[in-house]
Amino acid sequence: MTRIYEYARLWVPLYDAASLAVTRPVYLIEAADGFEGIAAEKNTTLMGVFNDLGRQGWRIDVAAQRVHHPSPEFQMLIDATLDEADHATSPAELASAVGTGGDPAGAVSEFDVYGMRRRAD
Repeated sequence: MTRIYEYARLWVPLYDAASLAVTRPVYLIEAADGFEGIAAEKNTTLMGVFNDLGRQGWRIDVAAQRVHHPSPEFQMLIDATLDEADHATSPAELASAVGTGGDPAGAVSEFDVYGMRRRAD
């Protein structure tokens, strides 16, 4: 039996000094079919994200690659993810987790990128 693995990368944004007060992390998952933004709860830690993804079958490399000066498209994806969360209509949706204050995300100057793999068979 051949094992087939699905690969992706987890992008964790690091904010610049001017926006350290931001308490709404956004994680980006890059897969073969593009990017998905995930707005996490205010008290979510990176280990919490790893644990959640682990329950979904993902194995995440513990060593991250630091990406400096990401393209503006990443900032747009973060902003769009926060806007989507802010306009959720049900308390069960992301708005209950991240709040609806419309706080700006701040400019993202760096990312830590973690490799991910999941058995697909």
